[in-house]
Amino acid sequence: MFFDTHNHSQFSFDGERTSVEESTGAAIGKGLGGICFTDHCDFYVPPMKGEFAPVKEEVFDPKAQQAEIDRVAEEVAAGKWGRAASKKFRVLKGVEIGLEEKSREGILGFLAGNSFDQVTASVHYLEDTDPYYGPYYKGKNWKEAYGRYLETILRELKWLGPDNFDVMGHFDYVVRYAPYPKESILYRDFPGLLDELLTFLAENGKGFEINTKTYRTYGLRTPQLDRDILIRFMELGGEVIVLGSDSHESRFVGEKFDYFAQYVKMFGYRRLGHFEGRKLKMVTI
Repeated sequence: MFFDTHNHSQFSFDGERTSVEESTGAAIGKGLGGICFTDHCDFYVPPMKGEFAPVKEEVFDPKAQQAEIDRVAEEVAAGKWGRAASKKFRVLKGVEIGLEEKSREGILGFLAGNSFDQVTASVHYLEDTDPYYGPYYKGKNWKEAYGRYLETILRELKWLGPDNFDVMGHFDYVVRYAPYPKESILYRDFPGLLDELLTFLAENGKGFEINTKTYRTYGLRTPQLDRDILIRFMELGGEVIVLGSDSHESRFVGEKFDYFAQYVKMFGYRRLGHFEGRKLKMVTI
C-alpha cells in the first residue's frame, strides 16, 4: 500500500483547509498505507510576497504538530478508522524545509533541534521572489527560468548535505505557474544539470519525489513528468521514488497515485519509498 509522503496540515501557514485528522481519515479511506505530514518551514519569505497576500509566519511549531500526530496515530491504533487500518497504517512526522541561501543558519538550527520521520527539502522562493505570484518569470525566457530554478535546487541540496534531508521535493514546482507555452521540464533541455542533480540523489540514496500536484491543469497548461528523467535516474543508480500529493485539502490526499505507480513501473521501478525515523522503507508496487 502506497504512502503519501508530502502533506500539509493546520500547522502549515497555508493549511487552514485541512487538519491532521481529516487528511489521515482521507488517506485511510483511499486505502493508503500511511501519510506523512511535511508542514512548511521557510525561514525567509521575500518581501514582494506582501504585495499580493498578507505575509504570515511560515515556520511551524514541531512540538505542537507532533503532539497532534501522536494523538491521531493513537486513535488509528485504537481502531477509530477500522481494524485493518489500526494494524498497519502509519501516521508520520515530517517537515518540508524551504531551501534559500538567506535561511541557511535557521535551517541547520531547526533540523538539529528537532526529530522527524522524513525531511523533504524544497525550493519555494528564489531571487527574492515567489514564482506563485509571477515576478520571478519577468525578463526570463522559459529556459532561463527553469534552469535557474534547477541550479538553485542543486546548489542548496549540496550545501545542506545528504545527512540533513531524505527527499528532494517538487523539482519542477517552477513550471506550475509559468507563463510559457513550454509547460514541462524535459531531460533533453537540461541534460548536464539534471545529470548532476540526479547523480547526487542516486549516490546518496535520496528520494526523487513525484509531486502529483504539479501535474494538475493550470489554466490552459498541464505539466507532464518527463519519462526520460525517470529513465536517467535509474541509469545513474537511482532507486528511491516517492509519491507526494502536496495536499492542502484532504480531498487531494493520494491524488493520481495509482496512475504514477503504474507509470514508473513501465520504466523498471518495482518499489516506492518513504522514510520512517529517517530510515528508508520500500513498498512493492
